[in-house]
Amino acid sequence: MIVQSPELISNPLVSIFIITYNQEKTIAQTIESILMQEGDFTMELIIGEDAGTDSTRQICIDYQRKYPDSIRLLLQDSNQGIVKNYIDLIRLCRGQFLGVCAGDDYWIDKSKLKKQLQFFGMHPDYGVVTTGGYRLLVKKNKLVEGLAPLHPVADGNVFHLTCQGGVYAMPLTLIFKRELLQYVDFDQFIVRKFSCEDVPMQAILAKHTKFGHIPDLTSVYRVYTESMTFTNFRSPKYIYYHQGLVAIKRYLNELYPDEVGFSEEWANDYLVYKHFLLAVYRFDYVSAKLQLSKLIHFNNKERRALNYSKTRFGFYLFCMLKRIKIFFYEKIA
Repeated sequence: MIVQSPELISNPLVSIFIITYNQEKTIAQTIESILMQEGDFTMELIIGEDAGTDSTRQICIDYQRKYPDSIRLLLQDSNQGIVKNYIDLIRLCRGQFLGVCAGDDYWIDKSKLKKQLQFFGMHPDYGVVTTGGYRLLVKKNKLVEGLAPLHPVADGNVFHLTCQGGVYAMPLTLIFKRELLQYVDFDQFIVRKFSCEDVPMQAILAKHTKFGHIPDLTSVYRVYTESMTFTNFRSPKYIYYHQGLVAIKRYLNELYPDEVGFSEEWANDYLVYKHFLLAVYRFDYVSAKLQLSKLIHFNNKERRALNYSKTRFGFYLFCMLKRIKIFFYEKIA
């Protein structure tokens, strides 16, 4: 269901959309941080509430009523998941420039959009511009400077970086030209069961435009230990997430053959190793050993592990060292 008022701005220059689900503690801060933007431009804010079970939906409705000229709501009838909710929202955007922010992240610079629009005016051959920002380690309540890209490419040609398995820039920092959506087949995102939207989006955009960067610290990205994308072995979606990444890389390879570094052997080994790590996390060393035996190609560490596995004690020791490494990773996340 779409909720909007007759007072809604008719021709916004910028469309910002928020994807949110069960984020009652943070969504107000996210909305306020976007509405506080200053500059000589018109903006609409579209919020997609994905049928959560807390008070997020009511908070969004209250904000739409308070700012009827700026806010549109997409209230999903049932939970669609991040990717589908993202696609539904981006298809509602009417602005020439688009940006996204998750319902637990927020902006801290009132001039973020103004600076990015000025960049486009000065560099018309660029289609995307990013900014710097902070990571908020929620467990420690600590701000850490540094959001990708930490080392932006001078000429803006970043396609080779977007194909390495992750995002080049954190989504909440970037603004891009709407015209670039002509190159994106969102239906494939659904059909192929992608587990995230930002990885394929940035790769496809990077193939067709340059990425600029403004080093100003404008945004805050919340990092949770529970985050699916931060190697959370406790998540039931851990393997699903990585299967989705493989599907994304396979698709990009179909679009841009010989430019992505994909092979089915790589896909096999990537998922086998994720299953190995999951087995180690669960102290299931029998399954861990079985997974390593399924590798097609070995690096030195894996070859050493298989050598250790000739004795039960040696392999258990190797797995315990891996498990300790995982434990300390979770402690600092």
